[in-house]
Amino acid sequence: MKVVIFGATGQTGRLLTGRALSDGHEVTVFVRDRARLDVPSGSVRVVQGDVLDAAAVDRAVLDQQAVLVALGSASRGSPPVLPQGIRHILDAMERHRVRRIIVLSAAGALREPAGSLGGSLGLTLARTFLRGVYREHRAMLEELRTRDLDWIAVRPVVLTNGPQTGRYRVVTEGIPQGGYRVSRADVADFIIRQLTSDEFVRKLPAISG
Repeated sequence: MKVVIFGATGQTGRLLTGRALSDGHEVTVFVRDRARLDVPSGSVRVVQGDVLDAAAVDRAVLDQQAVLVALGSASRGSPPVLPQGIRHILDAMERHRVRRIIVLSAAGALREPAGSLGGSLGLTLARTFLRGVYREHRAMLEELRTRDLDWIAVRPVVLTNGPQTGRYRVVTEGIPQGGYRVSRADVADFIIRQLTSDEFVRKLPAISG
């Protein structure tokens, strides 16, 4: 499958790139800085640009079959990357008739309950100190839900750099009870699997270890 990955130089994005390549997908990466790429030369097609630049996004989406999004939120005082970026990506998908998009978001972005006292306390603190981050994620998800596309929004709990275990829990309502952490490798595994599965289309699966 021809797949473009936005946010490919981030911690989760790098895992997505590696896993997509190992599964035999034809990968395009959209990056602001080529120097941050950590893949063998010639293994991916590279489109350099800013996700806030609609024309650059359009070039990356052209001729693709699926889109993976693992963008980070904006730094303080910068334009909101997630809602503006996802709008450019979705617009390009509609122009080029690309149906499948899988977006990395965050558990708690839609003010959903955690399912446990400890989780609720953790989310309350996160929403207090990362108010702008959650606002961006919420706006991104709201934009995503307005589109007539085969979208999936993956909502992990706190991400770690642990190994891939294949042992993770997924729910489509709320957050897995007692789930506080999940490895980026497991999240990448789940996301790549959604390229060829319709189980969670137009749903917002939350994932935890």
